[in-house]
Amino acid sequence: MMQTMRERWHQMSSRERTILLAGGIIVGLSLLFVLVVDPLLATFDRLDRQAARKEKDIKELALISQEYTTKRDRLAKAESRMPPPDSQFSLLTFMEEAAATARIRDRIAGMQPQIQSLPQGYQETAVDLRLEGVQLPELLALLVAIDQAPYELHVRHLQIHPKFDNPANLDATVRVLSYAKS
Repeated sequence: MMQTMRERWHQMSSRERTILLAGGIIVGLSLLFVLVVDPLLATFDRLDRQAARKEKDIKELALISQEYTTKRDRLAKAESRMPPPDSQFSLLTFMEEAAATARIRDRIAGMQPQIQSLPQGYQETAVDLRLEGVQLPELLALLVAIDQAPYELHVRHLQIHPKFDNPANLDATVRVLSYAKS
């Protein structure tokens, strides 16, 4: 077989040999491109896309990490302001004392405590305080007393209505929340 190919090669003119060599080189380069270069280029493109996606993921992870750190610090700060489990802090008692400090204890129309267990071992205590016939400075004194509490308290709801017979007197509903570890 090789012998016959050599004989044919010698029988060809130089022009035919040049055309055959050029065709062989073109076919060889085409095969090289199709079998080696093109797959390498496709792999490089795929790796570039993956690298870009991974960089985006890293940036997102860094943002999530910052958010987590911020929220963890906020939680630690909030937990430091919670009453310790062995303390005898009662939101209901505190609200009565705050009303006495603001000199509006006699204007309390109702106090309703509510206790709710939350996930992750926390307990939410809420007190709904209804006041009738208070004046604005007295209500502000109560809110200041709540703000200056030894533990973290939140005024979740505050509703104020003026009395129709005397607009200087107000009816108010205040919902105060405190949190503690269960």
